[in-house]
Amino acid sequence: METVIGSSSRQPQHHYNYQFPSDTTMEQQNLPRPILPWISSTDNVNRGPTASTISHNSMSSTTATSVHLMKHYVQNHNGERKMRWSTFKWWIILSNTLLFCYGLGILLLAILTFGKFYLRADVFIVGQKTLLNMMTATGTLCVFTALVGYVGIILNNRTVLTCYNLLLWVTFAMVASIGYVSYRKNKWNIDGKLSYQWHYDLTSNGRTRIQANLHCCGYKEFTDFHEKSSLCFPRTILPGCRFKYTQFTRQALSTCFIAAFSIVPAHLFVMVSALLCSNHVNRRFGKGLPPKIYRLDYRGIVAGTPTGSTHNLFNDGISQRPSSHVPLN
Repeated sequence: METVIGSSSRQPQHHYNYQFPSDTTMEQQNLPRPILPWISSTDNVNRGPTASTISHNSMSSTTATSVHLMKHYVQNHNGERKMRWSTFKWWIILSNTLLFCYGLGILLLAILTFGKFYLRADVFIVGQKTLLNMMTATGTLCVFTALVGYVGIILNNRTVLTCYNLLLWVTFAMVASIGYVSYRKNKWNIDGKLSYQWHYDLTSNGRTRIQANLHCCGYKEFTDFHEKSSLCFPRTILPGCRFKYTQFTRQALSTCFIAAFSIVPAHLFVMVSALLCSNHVNRRFGKGLPPKIYRLDYRGIVAGTPTGSTHNLFNDGISQRPSSHVPLN
């Protein structure tokens, strides 16, 4: 109960002719008697838990300079509703878990490649360094985006979820770029690209690492840009690296673009789920504000007085009006 009371002094009591419905009519309609906001607090007012009743004497006894504004808040005595996660929240957290899983998979694959945990990792590091860097960046960004999503979902923070939706577009571009780059390298003149790479792009250290891993010597044969080693010499029996290097590169690029384009539909599912469910992680409507029709506009509040005049609270404020009545001794 919030009450704002204008200051009042002891003033002579004046009786006004108020007309109220009969007691039988009020009882038949089961309606509570109205409470006039300017009734003096010293009058005989009886208020029940569900209805308010006042006597004719209290209605006729008023103070001319008293203004009472009362705002009543009804509390729910049935207990607070147990908070449960909405269906939208479960849906977005499952889609975000999917994002975290394949993002972590991409990142782990890149880390295993840099750590040379499988047989041909060194060849991929030397020959497809740009693609490997893109995989590392994509995996890291996917995991970071998923963690941002978890923070926004658990805290019901829609601002964080907005950033999460924006990051999903960036991760989508990164995943699609991996598929496009690997597909383009694999399908368009891969033999010419690998030949140019071997003769002009690779360093001596890079060619040596490929020869050692693939057990070959030179590109086409020993005399074609070979790097001397304990196994690569003029009378070596090792073949050239062209066939093995081309076959491995074709297989690696095919695996990359197939995996990337397979992730794209899953990522689109995550993006659509985030767009549809981010605004419904809890049961709050919009920004928590009531609809405009239910908002209180103080410019329309006019306080009535027993003299029949009106007092605009927005323009004039709540203040005691000067009274011309002579106070009683």
